[in-house]
Amino acid sequence: MKQNKNSLEIEEVIIEGYGCQVPVLKLTPPESRGSVVVAHNYGGSKEEMLGLAFRIAKTGFTTGVIDLRGHGENSCKMDGKILSDLETAITYFKQFGKVTAVGHSLGGRLSLISDADYAIGISPALAKTFGPKTQGMIRVLRDYRVNGSVTDLFTTLGKIPLIEFDPENVLIIRGSRDVPEIIAECDKLTSAGYEVVEIDDALHVDIYTLEPTFEAVTKKLQKWY
Repeated sequence: MKQNKNSLEIEEVIIEGYGCQVPVLKLTPPESRGSVVVAHNYGGSKEEMLGLAFRIAKTGFTTGVIDLRGHGENSCKMDGKILSDLETAITYFKQFGKVTAVGHSLGGRLSLISDADYAIGISPALAKTFGPKTQGMIRVLRDYRVNGSVTDLFTTLGKIPLIEFDPENVLIIRGSRDVPEIIAECDKLTSAGYEVVEIDDALHVDIYTLEPTFEAVTKKLQKWY
């Protein structure tokens, strides 16, 4: 509900997708220059990403933060069609102008290969394989929050294509203390000429909550739009 002419309007929206209803929190500024869709990590939810979405919306973007299948209020089990949930939201938000997809970890990988006009991957899960230590950490810390399992996660990642990104339309952000496999993949992108921003002292689990990350995301959005 709008409080005054300078406040954000926040509303719950359900978008009909491919076999799933995609729950969205939509943040609308008084004046909008375009749109952004925010996607969470494995075991995450739209509520966890709401702080990032709020900071983006404050800079003048109609912003939607979603629950991917298997997560939060999305009632579908996690499976290889998870990208379609993000694409469903992107299609919906095109009515508000060009769309940037912003995602963390799993959401970052999905964002980078989506049909959005621009993409920002925060600690994107781009590795083809993850070692036993990383898999064990995910199993202990994240599995209980998902309608699925770590086995479903890696099966899903195997079904999500890795493609070439347009360096002009992509930003990669990673933490200096990120997951080793993610650091390695981001370093490859740096060598290939992509813009990769490192956030000092950031961990994989907190990078999307930090002020330097907010600043990197909003600075890039201002440039693109």
